[in-house]
Order: sequence, then C-alpha cells, then structure tokens
Amino acid sequence: SFGHLVKQVLLLNNLPGTWKQISPFSGAINSAMFIVIFAFGIYFHRVQKVHTEIEQYRKDLESLVEKRTIQLADANVRLENVLDSSIPICITSTAFEIVQTNRAYQEIWGETVIADGKPMKCYDSRPGPLCHTESCPLQQIKSGNEEITVESAKYEKKGITSSFIISGKPFKDADGNLLGIVESFQDISDRIKAENAKAELIDELQEALDRVNLLSGMLPICASCKKIRDDKGYWNQIESYIRKHSDVEFSHGICPECAEKLYPDIFGKVKKKIKDKS
Repeated sequence: SFGHLVKQVLLLNNLPGTWKQISPFSGAINSAMFIVIFAFGIYFHRVQKVHTEIEQYRKDLESLVEKRTIQLADANVRLENVLDSSIPICITSTAFEIVQTNRAYQEIWGETVIADGKPMKCYDSRPGPLCHTESCPLQQIKSGNEEITVESAKYEKKGITSSFIISGKPFKDADGNLLGIVESFQDISDRIKAENAKAELIDELQEALDRVNLLSGMLPICASCKKIRDDKGYWNQIESYIRKHSDVEFSHGICPECAEKLYPDIFGKVKKKIKDKS
C-alpha cells in the first residue's frame, strides 16, 4: 500500500519519528490515494474514449469531405459537358436571377449581367408570354414538378420572335435543396413556319377544290332558253348562274349567226364591205 511504501522510505532515511507522527493517518492516506488513482483511471479512460471518438469523427469527416469533393468534381464535369451543348442552356435561381448560361444561349439573348454587375432576371433576358404567369417553368418547378416541357415563343435580342421547346428540371444542391431550374431551349421556328405554310397551302387547295366542286355534277338546263335551274328550283340566266358559282366574269358580244338574224341590214352591209376588201 501507499502507507507501507512511505514507512519504508522514512525508515531508510532514519526518520522513524516522522513515521510515528503520520502512521495514525496511513489508512486515510491509503484510502485517499486509492480514490485518487481510481478517479485518475476513470478520467484517463474517458479521455481515451473521447480521443478515440474525436479521431473517428475526424476520419469520418475527412472521408465525407473526400466523397463530397469527388461528387462535386463529377458534378462540375457533367455541368461543363451540358453547358458545352449547341442547344441554349440556362440555370436560373428561385429568385428568377440567371446563374449561368452557355455560349449558345448568349448568342441568342446576349450577356446576362446588367451594368452594376448584378445578374439579370430571366424575364428580362428572354421575355415571353409565359413570364409572370403560373405557366412559367420555374414557377412549376417551385410548385413541386420534377420535369417541365412546354412550347413557347421567346423574344430575341435582335428583335425577332422565335418558337422553342423549353425543357426544365430542378437545380439542387448536394443535400437536395432546390436552388432553381436548369432549362434548355430547342428552336422549332422553322418547324412552326413549315406547319403554318402547310396549313395555308391546305386552305388554298381546299378553297380551290370548293370552287371546282361548285360547277361539278349535272345541271338542269332549259332546251329552249338555256336557263339553268338551281337547287332551290329557280331558273337563272346561264351567265348569272355561272358567275354566282365560279370566279368567271362575262363580256357580252354577238356571234355572226345571231347578228345576221337580228340585224340583217347592218350585217349585210358589213359582210359586203369585208367581201370587197378581200
């Protein structure tokens, strides 16, 4: 015990009187030392446990940082590959501020930073009929939609209006929090123009077909006066009927047979004059 150890040390140093004075307290000293050593042992055990936990936490944190770093690098590579696309792409925050665009986007709508260095609002960069409405792709993403595809017109910086298929998906951070939207814009202006031209051509052909069909079929005509009976049972002059049911216009003249029959004197003189000249 600690008291016995103290006694031996004092006796070896020729101090028996000192030991005599403190010997009544040796038991208390032994108990006190036991408590101190026991407390120190518990403290050391706890310190060692805390140190082990801290070391494990440090390793876990380093592993997490390394994992997130790899994920961030992969995300940056994917983002760069996406932004290198020939299709216009734009990342917009939930505050409608443009975060990043690719070159294809800038070629159509120009720079996205205003004079004081602040990011431009999406509705100022590429205004269109969906802006400030519930049909806005960003509004729909903020409402919980995971994917948006819509056709819409957009006004370009050159003052022309083009049509696009707009595809949008949520833009989130590593923890899954919504930061905004990633949108791509596929120009379909040529397709829309072709569809409109096709529709106009179909209308023109239908109109022409309708005009052709106006005079198709069998026409009841009087064997004597040559009037034509319409589908309501009325008899019309042939030129009046044809003019009404087609684009034909008439210029009236008189054939030689009718001229001789109706105006024999005048026709005879004209005929004699023509004969003398020949």
